[in-house]
Amino acid sequence: MKTLLLAVATSTLLLAGCSKDFAPETGASGEDIFKNACLDCHKAIEGKDNIHYELTSENKNVDYIASKITEGSLMMPKFPNITGDSLKAVSLYALEHSGDK
Repeated sequence: MKTLLLAVATSTLLLAGCSKDFAPETGASGEDIFKNACLDCHKAIEGKDNIHYELTSENKNVDYIASKITEGSLMMPKFPNITGDSLKAVSLYALEHSGDK
């Protein structure tokens, strides 16, 4: 049992600390950044053309999405190299392609 708990705790810490080295090209559009950094995991929701996320009303904003991109979460790596105008562009793109949860 102790081994199982240790394995779960270790994997949780590793996943929470993961980051991607992706860095967008200067002047890349939000769509380009999304396609290159996010599309591997965030496919369009089946039956909802071009909607990649379903967010609650309190999370459906650019600041929430930008913080998810820079900080990551349990299942999502952080992207420390997406900053400034690139972060804003990809956050806006993600927001425009979000549905209501």
